[in-house]
Amino acid sequence: MATITPKYSMNTENMKKSQIREILKLTQQPDIISFGGGLPAPETFPVEELRAASERVFAKHAARALQYGTTEGDMALREVLLRYEASHGVIAKPENLLVTSASQQSLDMLPKLFLDPGDWVIAGRPTYLGAIQAIQAYRGKILGIPFSPEKDGFDMAELERRYTAAKAQGAKIKYIYVIPDFQNPTGICWSLEKRRALLEFSYREGLILVEDSPYREIRFIGESVPSIYQLDCEGAAQGNVINLKTFSKILAPGTRIGWMLARADIIDKFVTAKQSMDLCTSPFTQLWLAEYMAAGKLEEVVGRTRALYQKKRGYMLEQLDRYMPARDDLSWTKPEGGLFLWLSLPNSINADELLYKAIEKKVAYVSGSAFYFDDPEHNSMRINFSYSSLEQIEEGIKRLASVIKEALV
Repeated sequence: MATITPKYSMNTENMKKSQIREILKLTQQPDIISFGGGLPAPETFPVEELRAASERVFAKHAARALQYGTTEGDMALREVLLRYEASHGVIAKPENLLVTSASQQSLDMLPKLFLDPGDWVIAGRPTYLGAIQAIQAYRGKILGIPFSPEKDGFDMAELERRYTAAKAQGAKIKYIYVIPDFQNPTGICWSLEKRRALLEFSYREGLILVEDSPYREIRFIGESVPSIYQLDCEGAAQGNVINLKTFSKILAPGTRIGWMLARADIIDKFVTAKQSMDLCTSPFTQLWLAEYMAAGKLEEVVGRTRALYQKKRGYMLEQLDRYMPARDDLSWTKPEGGLFLWLSLPNSINADELLYKAIEKKVAYVSGSAFYFDDPEHNSMRINFSYSSLEQIEEGIKRLASVIKEALV
């Protein structure tokens, strides 16, 4: 059989498989308790209401739903999304909104539009694996910025230092990528002061600021903080912020629908990029979600989701306190929302190697090293609390604690 390896492009050398997806393959056994995936709780899915909405689409819009649609998105969904954003304090026009095939499509289009090979993106240390994969696929690089000891956003002094050093070495830095609300993977939430500081930094340096907001609505403790996109719109209005949203965490990931907010000329460029990818996002799914949202039920689902995740998060924290060794060099974040917490281990423990011991004990997580572009830290792990039942949370943390105790010995 002839080899096709020489035919692959140079881009394929930079494409990396998702460690999360690979772990999910290992955890398909029914007796494994997995804290690895970013899976919403299935009990939050409004199955009957979504089924009824799909039937209404076939009854009223069958031909339109089964035909090609516009790249920008069906106007029925765009209008209901604009009303939804307005109810949360974000005022935008149709030309500011693009419907996407979930937010991962947006993450793939960003480097496609903004990066030449060797260009840089500023992002957190650690940051979302899907964003890293997209940037790598277009031969981009990431300038990693650590978070402050207060866990309220970037260490701004380190941002200035690392940015200045990179520029001095000739780095072309195109945009900043952040997840200010309950960051994946750490679960931390940016303070209002840090959001404003980063926005001012982006203005000063002339950088695009990409705000990924998949978990923003899933806040179950504390007061909501304005989004960076909202701060720009209500302040200097320089229009350099791109906001990414998705139904995956607030309704159901199987919808595979997201949306992007940005100024009109930026949206127009994304429309062109999207046309070569999928022509249009599924018209049926868009009309289905528009029909569902028109019934005014989404806020009820989000409310139930918040309450459930708060309960699961609180229970997981209780079990961590109960079963984990009490050590100054073993700690975890206490998120106010979202789906994840971040567990930091003593430096002597390699979480990558520990994972295989954990799977032997029928519990899984994602190693923290997966969330770094380069120079990864190996003594941390991301743990999901949204998917497992309370019984699974207790048993899973008990198993994980026993693995860590053995590693300490």
